[in-house]
Amino acid sequence: MKTITEAPVNELTKAKVIIDQFINSCSHNLKSPLTSIEGLVMIAEYSSDRQEIQQCLELIQICAVNMQDMIRKLEDYTINLQRELNHEEIVADELVGKVLREYAQRIEDDNIAVSTNISQPFKWISDHQCNYLILKNLVDNAIQFADPGKENKTVNVKVGVKMDQVDLEVSDNGIGIAEEEQEKVFQAFHRSSSQSHGNGLGLFLVKGLAEKLKASLSVLSKEQIGSSFLLSIPNQQTL
Repeated sequence: MKTITEAPVNELTKAKVIIDQFINSCSHNLKSPLTSIEGLVMIAEYSSDRQEIQQCLELIQICAVNMQDMIRKLEDYTINLQRELNHEEIVADELVGKVLREYAQRIEDDNIAVSTNISQPFKWISDHQCNYLILKNLVDNAIQFADPGKENKTVNVKVGVKMDQVDLEVSDNGIGIAEEEQEKVFQAFHRSSSQSHGNGLGLFLVKGLAEKLKASLSVLSKEQIGSSFLLSIPNQQTL
């Protein structure tokens, strides 16, 4: 199991680091899809094949959606990193249900069996938006890296609310992560698999939000077996 720990860093320093990383990645992460869009527009402009034109338009839409998602996650990161945390009551069932409903179509399309295990004998007081974004990005990651070679693809969401902490786990039987890649998956813009169609910001966002909540974050994974992401989040009800 790889546990992700990091020395405390001033939030302004963190913001500067992400800006620097973003600028350094622009060549590949923004210039490349823009170049692709430009090329697809030229093909569509000079093509008389309606099917080819339609394919170009679909690819342009994919590029645009990916770029929008990248910008949205960067906004989520910078906004939530700098704002004050809220102490709100969270109902675990409702939070998990909200996220799973957002991914219902993808789950159905990819034929993934989703199970939940939720125990909440105590109130859960924490920042709702941070916990929502953490769970959303972990579920997104589990769906994205489902193993296409497995007939029975699974994702499990487990939440256990204790008096002093909340244990959150998202596990899957997907393609898994190579051991040498496990410490890198939380880096901005890192893609550990050719199956990744994202922008490499989802798990980076999870790590940043976990640090803001003073939560511990770890990953347990084995190639071809699956992955589990585990967080222990302080329950603020004891304050």
